[in-house]
Amino acid sequence: MLDYLVIALFAFAGGTARYWLGVWIPSVGGFPLGTLVINLIGCFIFSWVVKHILSDIDVSARLVLGVGVGFCGALTTFSSFALDTMKLVQSGEIGLAFLYLLLSFIGGLAMTVLGEAIYHRRVGEE
Repeated sequence: MLDYLVIALFAFAGGTARYWLGVWIPSVGGFPLGTLVINLIGCFIFSWVVKHILSDIDVSARLVLGVGVGFCGALTTFSSFALDTMKLVQSGEIGLAFLYLLLSFIGGLAMTVLGEAIYHRRVGEE
């Protein structure tokens, strides 16, 4: 039962962060820049912080669950990504939709790789 509470509390923080970042980062010419940036940040946080930093300092499994499932799960959102892509397609912005898909997939992978690289560089320097 405590796991659910931890996830809920971290999801509240992640969802709130997502909302405020979405307000702060506007769409540019119909391009959903906010969702793209938020999802890329989430990929980086999950790769670097959740997968490596929290496991290295031997924190509670509940904290890892809260940050990974709760915070990152609420911060990033596939449904917004899908909806934004559909809006671009429906408005005839096929090129922008394709660019958004490309940037989301390649950018997400790049941010994950960046998180891995920062971790391994940090570990290698110790």
